[in-house]
Amino acid sequence: MRRILLFSAAVVAVSSSVRAETSNFELGGKIYTKWLYRNNTSQGVLSYGNPFTNYDENQSGDNGIGSELEINIKGRVSDVVEAGARLKSRFGSTWHDFWENGNIRYTETNTSGESMGMDHAEYLKLRGYWVKLNKPFPGVSHIHVGSSDLGMFNPWTVGKIRYIDRDNAKGIFVHGRPVADFFAYDLGIIALPKLWVGPGWSTGLGEETQPGSVVVSPFWTQDWAYALKLRSQLADWMSLEMVGMISLDYEADIYDPDAPGSLNPADAEYCRAHPDDNSRCTDHAVDFQSRYTNAVITLAADIEPFEDYLVNFIGGWSASRINRDFTANGVASNQGYFPMVYDDVNDFATVLRVSMLDAFGVEELNVKAEGFYIGEHWTSTFGARREADVLLTDGFIEGGQLPTLNLANEFIDFDEDFYESCIGWQGGTLLLEYTWEALTLKLESTFIGYNTNGQDRPVFGCSSCENPIYPNFLYSEGYTDVDLYDYENPRSIDRGRDPRSVFREDQDRWTFIGVFWASYVVDVGEGLEISAKFKQIVDHDARDTGRSDDDYAGHISIGRLSFAYPITDTIKLRLGGQFDWWDEDHREGNPAAGYAYYQTTKIKPFLLLTFNYGGAALRYYLEYVWKDQWRGDRYPEQLWGVFRSKATLEVSW
Repeated sequence: MRRILLFSAAVVAVSSSVRAETSNFELGGKIYTKWLYRNNTSQGVLSYGNPFTNYDENQSGDNGIGSELEINIKGRVSDVVEAGARLKSRFGSTWHDFWENGNIRYTETNTSGESMGMDHAEYLKLRGYWVKLNKPFPGVSHIHVGSSDLGMFNPWTVGKIRYIDRDNAKGIFVHGRPVADFFAYDLGIIALPKLWVGPGWSTGLGEETQPGSVVVSPFWTQDWAYALKLRSQLADWMSLEMVGMISLDYEADIYDPDAPGSLNPADAEYCRAHPDDNSRCTDHAVDFQSRYTNAVITLAADIEPFEDYLVNFIGGWSASRINRDFTANGVASNQGYFPMVYDDVNDFATVLRVSMLDAFGVEELNVKAEGFYIGEHWTSTFGARREADVLLTDGFIEGGQLPTLNLANEFIDFDEDFYESCIGWQGGTLLLEYTWEALTLKLESTFIGYNTNGQDRPVFGCSSCENPIYPNFLYSEGYTDVDLYDYENPRSIDRGRDPRSVFREDQDRWTFIGVFWASYVVDVGEGLEISAKFKQIVDHDARDTGRSDDDYAGHISIGRLSFAYPITDTIKLRLGGQFDWWDEDHREGNPAAGYAYYQTTKIKPFLLLTFNYGGAALRYYLEYVWKDQWRGDRYPEQLWGVFRSKATLEVSW
C-alpha cells in the first residue's frame, strides 16, 4: 500500500509539473489552401513568380492547387521574458505532386515524384524566431532580438517588409519610452538582406569589377543597417518624428594581400626584408572597403491647429554612394535593369497634407489637399517595396506609390495590387469626400509634373551616350497594363511601361488624374451595395523639345461598376465589370522609323464570393479579361480572351 501511495503521489507531481509547463506555451495554427486556374497550360500556384527568367524556379503558373501549414509558438519564459517562433511548410507543391520528396532524379521533363526539387517537397521550415526582454533597463520598455517585419520605422527609410517576407528580416531592436508619452524611441541594428538591398539587388559581389581581379568571394555577413526613430508628443496638438537610416555594405579590400584573389598579392622576397609592410605583405587580417552606402533621414510632424483640422508633413534627404571597385554598371550591362542611379547622388523629398473634417461648415464633407516633391535622385534601397502608400492619389495603377526603384511586384497573384515608383514626381492632389445617409461620394484631382524632365539624359539605350547611368527597365513607353502583366514584355505581348521606369532620354511630361467614386446602399432585403468608379488620365510628354513629331499623348478612361449583396449571414456575393478605353498617340517608336498609334479596349466582368462558416473563410474570385489592342499599321492587332480564377480556404486556431 505504501508503494502504491508513493507512486500515486509521484504521478500527481509529474502531472502538475507538466500542466504548469504547458501553461507557459501558446500554440496557434493555420491551414491555407489556394486554387489558381486560367485557360492556359502553365502549371503552378503563383501568378507572378521570380522575374528573372534564367532562375530555375518552378512554382509559377496559373493552374494548380496548393496548401500550406503554419504553426505559431509563443512561450512565457518568465514574468519579463517572452519568446516565439513560426514554423511553416514550404509553399509551391501542388496537390497533383502527390508525394514529391524533393529529390531531383531527372533533368528532362517527366511525371516522376522525384523530379521537381525542394520547391515541391512541403518540408516544414523555421521561418521566424524572436526573444523579447521586457523592461531590462531604465528607459528601455523592451528589447526584441530576432525576426521582425520592420514596421516600426517608415516607408521612406526602412520599410515594413512585404507579407510573404514578414519573418525574414532579423536584427536587434531596442524600444523605449523614458519620459512617459513625451518622448519615445526605436533603435534597430538590422542584418542587410543579401538579396535586394544594394546595387544589382545584392549586397555581395556579382561580377568582375576590376580588370584582372579574381576576388570572387562575396562577403555579406558584416553588412548591416542602423536605424533610429525618435518620437515626441510636444503637446496635445503636435507631435514630431525623426527617422534616420544608414546601410553599410562592405567587401574585402581587393588590394589587401590577405584578400583571396587580391590585385596586390604578397611578394615573398620583399616581405622577408619588410615584414612590417602590411600594405604589401600579409598580416593574416583582411581589410574591408565600402561597396555601397545609403543614408536616409526624414522629419515628420502631425499638427492639429484647430478642431477637425490635421496637418501632416514629412521631409527627407537621401544619399547614395557606390564604390565602382566592387560594383559594375548594371544599367549598361543589364538592359537598364538596376535599382538605383549608377552614380553618387543626393536629393530630398517632401509631402505636405492638410485634412479637414466637416469642411467649411458642411457636415460629413471631408477635404484633403496634398503637395508632394520627390527628387529625381532620391534613393532608398531599404524603404518599403510593398504594403505601403506614401501619396494620396489613386495613381496610375491603383496599388500605391512608393519612393524607390526597388519595388516588389513579384511573388503575387493576378488579383493582388501592383505598386509604382513615384521618384521624380512633383505636384498636388485634392480629394473631396461626402457622405449623406447611405450615399458616399469621392472626387480626386491630381496634377503631376516631373523632376525627371530633361534632355539627353544618359539612360540605357540612349542615342548619344557611351556610359548610361540612369536605369529605365528597358520598357518605358505607354500606359502599363497590370491586368495582363508580363516580365518579358516582348512586342508580342506589349504591356506598356514598367512600373519602375521613371527615367527617359528626352522627357517633357505632365499628367492629370481625375477619379470619381460613388457607393450607395439600397434598402432592399439585407441591403444592396452599388459601387462605381470612373478614372480619367491625361498623360502628355513632349519628349524631345527640339521637335514636335514625337510628342506622346495618352488619354486613359476606366470605368467600374459592381453590386454586392449578403445572400445569408455567411455568404456575400459581388458582381461587377470594368471597361477601359486607352487612346495613345505616338506610344512607341522613334522619329526615324515612325511611331505607332495605339487604341486599347478592355472589358472585364468579375464575380467575388465570400463564405464564412464556423471559423473557416472561403473566398472565390472569377474574372474574364477581353482585350483588343489596335496598333495601327506598324504592328499587328492583338486580342486576349482570358478566364482566370482564384479561390482560398483558410482556417486558424
